[in-house]
Amino acid sequence: MSVHQPYTRFPKPGRLLILLSLCVLFLVASASAAEIVLDSSTIGQYAGGISYKSTEPLTVIIGDDVAIASTEYAGIESVAPVTIRSPAGKTLSISVNNDSILLYGITAPSVTVESGSLNVTVRGNNDGERGNAFGIAAIVSNVTITGGSVRADIETSGHKNKGIYASHYIIVSGGTIATDERGGSNTFGLDGGDVEKGDTNGGILISGGQVFTNSSGGKNRNVGIDSKFGTVSITGNPVVFVAEDGSGKAQNYACNTNITTISGGDAVVFTADGGNYTLRNNAVLSQNATLLSGKTFEIPAGMTLGIASGTSLVKPGTTTLLSGGNLGTFTYTRSFAGADRAEIYEGSEPTPQAAMPVALLIIGLIGAIVLMRSRD
Repeated sequence: MSVHQPYTRFPKPGRLLILLSLCVLFLVASASAAEIVLDSSTIGQYAGGISYKSTEPLTVIIGDDVAIASTEYAGIESVAPVTIRSPAGKTLSISVNNDSILLYGITAPSVTVESGSLNVTVRGNNDGERGNAFGIAAIVSNVTITGGSVRADIETSGHKNKGIYASHYIIVSGGTIATDERGGSNTFGLDGGDVEKGDTNGGILISGGQVFTNSSGGKNRNVGIDSKFGTVSITGNPVVFVAEDGSGKAQNYACNTNITTISGGDAVVFTADGGNYTLRNNAVLSQNATLLSGKTFEIPAGMTLGIASGTSLVKPGTTTLLSGGNLGTFTYTRSFAGADRAEIYEGSEPTPQAAMPVALLIIGLIGAIVLMRSRD
């Protein structure tokens, strides 16, 4: 007598793909279930700050141009990860003015900025030996910036003034970031890595966007971009201008050359240590950029700065760009006058080819599997 073995019936490939998609959508929806919308009708209840106590991840949506003015130690504090976005491209301004030992524009386990504009100002006369002030602080994990714009303006009398801090990584893949930290004993623009535990799983990862930091007035140290125990990696096609004014009596540097790597050929990095902004590597500018007004930029001997096709570099009328002669090479196709005595340079270098996004590769692979199963 023959015995039929039981078998398991699997969904057809097409149905399987639909089920997988629904699962992904469910997970995404679950992760962003808690929302605070800041607009003209709701800002009244949050005008003095946001204190979020739930463990569910929080999404802050900027619906209108709004402002938070906190007289406490934080503008936004959360015990859960925070994501900030503004599909409408609006601006959230956060100001904190307090004399507490710790001051934060935003503090959470992790902070992600996807879109919109975020302007953070922190002021205080806090303890010069123990006081720390942060524009944005991820106290457990990462600060991730994928788009929009972030500005942090920090000035206190405290021990450390930091524009952006993450206990693990500061990850920048897009958007515009500008930090200006002044005064106190020590200033840091971007600081990634847990300085208390000595964890090497941390640092700065910049692969896109535009980053501007300026650290000044710290009595002991002024540091632009650094990680005490981790590393700093600059790849892709970002534009990075890092400056410190050299006023610290113990230590001053824009970038820690011992742990910083710049690779790929498309990252335009200028650093200034109390003087001119100097190009740090051969590069081809592949996104539109503007040099800082009133500053001097220099391409040193042996280095070259080019401009990709379809890309422009604006030099304001009050800015000086030094190249040629005993200095390095600046290549462009044509230049012409802009408004307010600005000069605009356009290029014809081959445009860097971006790698295919991983998501597209995965979708293609799933499609191929489905096709093969259908044929079988």
